[in-house]
Amino acid sequence: MKILFSGFALIAYCHLLKAFTVTVIKDLYVVEYGSNVTMECRFPVENQFNLSALIVYWEMGDKKIIQFVNGKEDLTVQHRSYRQRAQLLKDQLFLGKAALQIRDVKLQDAGVYCCLIGYGGADYRRITLKVNAPYRKINQRISVDPVTSKHELTCQAEGYPEAEVIWKSSDHQVLSGKTTITNSEREEKLLNVTSTLRINATANEVFYCTFRGSSPEENNTAEFVIPERPPDPPNMRTHLAIVGAILLLLVALTVIFCLKRDVRMMDVEKCGTQDTNLKKQNANIKCFPLLLSRYTI
Repeated sequence: MKILFSGFALIAYCHLLKAFTVTVIKDLYVVEYGSNVTMECRFPVENQFNLSALIVYWEMGDKKIIQFVNGKEDLTVQHRSYRQRAQLLKDQLFLGKAALQIRDVKLQDAGVYCCLIGYGGADYRRITLKVNAPYRKINQRISVDPVTSKHELTCQAEGYPEAEVIWKSSDHQVLSGKTTITNSEREEKLLNVTSTLRINATANEVFYCTFRGSSPEENNTAEFVIPERPPDPPNMRTHLAIVGAILLLLVALTVIFCLKRDVRMMDVEKCGTQDTNLKKQNANIKCFPLLLSRYTI
C-alpha cells in the first residue's frame, strides 16, 4: 500500500506539473507459452542521467514484480511466481526505457501490467500480456478393434486456450470424432485435448486431425496413414492341425517301415525253409540206393 500510495502521489504531482510522460511502443503483447517476452515503457531522460533519482515499479494486479528505488532493485518484494524469471534490464534505463523481461512465460503470467515511473515527475501506463499455448506437439496412435475390425485413430496434444478438433478424410470430407478435454498435469491452466475417430478404413488411406485455434495461424494438423494389415497369426486350431498331420505322417512312416521289415524277415525265413527241404530231399536220395541194395540181397 505504501508503494502504491507513493506512486499515486507522484502521478498527482506529475499531472500538476505536466512535465513528465511515460509512453509505450505497444499496449498488447501476444506471446507463446514457454517463450521470453520484454515489455517496455519509455520515459524522457536528460543528457546527464541520474540513476539514483529514478523510481520504477512494475506490477500485475496485486503481484509486485519490480521495485527499483535509489539506483537499486529490491528483490525481497518480488512475488514468488516471478522469482528467477523476471528482471529489469538496467542497461536500458540510460536510454529512457524501463524494460521488464520475463523468461519462460507461464499461462498465469497473462494479464494487465502497470509500469509506474518517477523521474522529476511521474506517470504510468498499462500493458496487456496475452499468452497462448499452441497445440503443436500432436501425439498419434492407430489401433484396430479386434471385434469390429474398425480402425481407431487418436490424436492428443496440450495447449491453451481450448481448441476444436476436426477430422477430415483425404477428400476433405468432415468426419465425426469424439473429443475429451482435461486439465494438464504440467500446469494448472494448460488443457489436455484428446480426440478419437472410429472408422472402417483400408490400407494407405489418409486422414487428418486438426487442432483449430482462434486464428488460422494457430491451427496444427497431424496426418494419419493407415498401415498395411499384418498377416493373421496362426491360431490354436492351425497349430493342432499341423501337429496332428506331423504325427500321422510319423505313424505312417513307422508302419511302412515295420511292414517292410516283416516282409524281409518272412522272405529270409522262407528261404531257410526251402534250403532245409532241399537238404532233406538230397539226403533221401542218397539213402534210397542203400535201402534198395539191402532189400535186393
